[in-house]
This record gives sequence, structure tokens and C-alpha cells, in this order.
Amino acid sequence: MDSPYTISKEHLADQLKHRKILLPLKRDTPKVLQQKINHFSFPDEKENENAVISHNEKKFVIIPEKLGTTIDRKKLLDQLIADLENDTLKKTYPLSDFYVSHDRTKKQLQEKQKQLNQRLGKTIVTLPNKKITLTNQQLFSSVDQEGYFQPELLVPWISELERTYSTIYQNVRFKTIHGEKRQFKNIGNYGWFVDIQASAKRLAKKLNDTSQKNISLVIQGDPKKQPLNVTKDYIEVDLNQQRMYCFREGKRLVSTDIITGQYNKHTATVPGFHTIMDKQKDVSLSGELISGDGSYSVPVGYWMPFLSHGQTITEIGIHDTDHKLEAFGDKEAYRKGFGSYGCVNTPGKQVAKIFQHSYIGMPVFVYGDIYDDAPGEFDKPVDHGTVID
Repeated sequence: MDSPYTISKEHLADQLKHRKILLPLKRDTPKVLQQKINHFSFPDEKENENAVISHNEKKFVIIPEKLGTTIDRKKLLDQLIADLENDTLKKTYPLSDFYVSHDRTKKQLQEKQKQLNQRLGKTIVTLPNKKITLTNQQLFSSVDQEGYFQPELLVPWISELERTYSTIYQNVRFKTIHGEKRQFKNIGNYGWFVDIQASAKRLAKKLNDTSQKNISLVIQGDPKKQPLNVTKDYIEVDLNQQRMYCFREGKRLVSTDIITGQYNKHTATVPGFHTIMDKQKDVSLSGELISGDGSYSVPVGYWMPFLSHGQTITEIGIHDTDHKLEAFGDKEAYRKGFGSYGCVNTPGKQVAKIFQHSYIGMPVFVYGDIYDDAPGEFDKPVDHGTVID
């Protein structure tokens, strides 16, 4: 490059008085020098490798930093400008003096490594009625290179815990009025489940707090109110006997005759495990007649629709039907023109009691084989359940 100095007679005369000549830099020298440095290709530049938290089979370890050969161009420029201004410019400069320094060193990670190793074998995640000690591998896989637990790294094994322990995927059991134990498929929202994303955020925060040892996951649902072994609160519908029972706290509060769906699979009151999806008073139930001869609209005083397997809204449920009072008690009424379009028709006085004692989410077990030989095809989820010991 051209001379970086501005030389004048006046400046030289002034400098001679001090027995030392310091030449002033040209105004554009720093900019020109910066352009030269930025465009210069230094040989074999390699980036630094920062120290990182890793692990072996037994514990967290640190992989030390490795110094690279990338040149800190600003540092080099500042040094050259200073030397030019002070007339201390050297013929050669060791490039190693200007290597980019590390962002993270082994020494900086040693305290974090110690804290992580103190967690091994001592961190417990709590679920309803369950405590799980996190494995070393689960902890190893959830930490970033700086030694911090990250929500996105926790998601895979929290998802595994959710599939293993959440009760919404597990079968539901109860004992019939006849003393027979039956097991049904869960509908898909009865019970509790782990909120995966919320749990990952919570767990990461608690794990990064070294004082936290027992950490509860975020649970959706009520483990106490919706147990898999149902013994206290439920409604039982016996299709074969055309009877229904309502239990609260294990006590039978209602026993009543009913009339279920017409003798056709399309209008059957389908066997299976359901829950009360909603509760309404004084509404009109309407729909299309399966015969194709128009529609219907029936006012009822009490309406409790079901949510069925697979979280299916079947549009069947329990309601009062006092215009059929003379047919209640006849177990063959559903085959004699009194059958419904799938709902459990119930005397008004009895359904009022069930309405009073039931709640949204309450289990409803429907069982019996009266529609197995009926014409047509089932158009709703059907589960006869399995008899168990």
C-alpha cells in the first residue's frame, strides 16, 4: 500500500524540536488498512472448538476447547494502527497473537459439570401414584453443550412416559350388577394424561435449578375422579334386561326400567364404555328419520348425551320419555315399535334423579348382546367388553 503518513515541512520542523519524528497518519489510512486486512486470505484458518459438556457411560464429562487459527481481524487492525501512530511498527507479527479467543473453556464448565453429576440417580419425576427416578441416559440426552436442560430435548422421553403411564390409553374396568367383572376400551379422554409441552418447559426449568430433586409433571385430568377401576361413580345400562342403575360413592341411588334403540344395528344403543358429555334441561332433540320420511323434533326435560370410544359424539344419550310409560318394564318393548333411535329412554321421575346425581365425565357402561343378530350395520363404535377375573 502507499505511504500511510502525511508529511509536511511544518510538521517535520516541529518534530525536530523534540528530537523524535512521529509522522501523522493519513486520514484514510485506517480505512485502507482495514480493507486490506479484511480481503487478505490468511493460510489455514480454522475455527475454534469451544469446550462442551458431554458424557461417557457413567457421568457427565467435559470435552476441552481446541484453539483454532482464525484471525481476529479487528484486533490485528487495532494493533497495526497503534504501532503506526507510535512509530513502533514491526517487520513481522506472529499470527498466533491474533487468534480468535474461545467463547467457552473447560474451566468455565467445571462447576456446571459438578452440578450435573450430582443429579445422577437422585432426580425423581412424580406422576399420580407413581415416582420415577430418571435414568442417566435420560439426563444425558436432555442437556445442551453448555450443560443446560432444554425443553425440546426433554420432549421425546416425556412423550414415552405419557404413552406408558397416562390412563387415557388404558382399559377401564367395573363390576356389573350381576357380579361380573368387565373391561372396556377407554374412550380416549377419560382419566388423566401428561401435558407433554408444558411438562417439558417445567421440567427443564426445575432441572436447571440445582436445589430441585423431586419434580412433578403437568397433568391434565383428574386421577381421583376418573380411575381406571371404576367402583364408586358410574351409570350401568344392562341391554338384555332393559335396566339402568346409577351409583354414587359406591351406593346404588337409582334403579329403573328403560327402553333402548329399535331392533336394528343402525338404531342400536351401542354397547361400550361412554361418558356423560353434557347435561341440559328442557331441550328439543331433533334429527332425520332413518326411514327417510322427514325429520323429528322431540322436547325432553333432561338430556345427557354420551361421548363414546375414540371421542366420538354419537348423538345418543339418556333422556326422559314419559309418552312410553305403558311400555316400560317390557323387555321386548324395543322390538315392538317403542324403541328409540339409539338413546336410553327413561321414565321422567327416574331420569331426574340420575340428572341430579350425575356429572360431566361420569362413566357409563353399556353391555348386552341383544343387537348382535339385528339387521343392518352398526354405525357407531361398539365394544362388548371383555369378561375378566
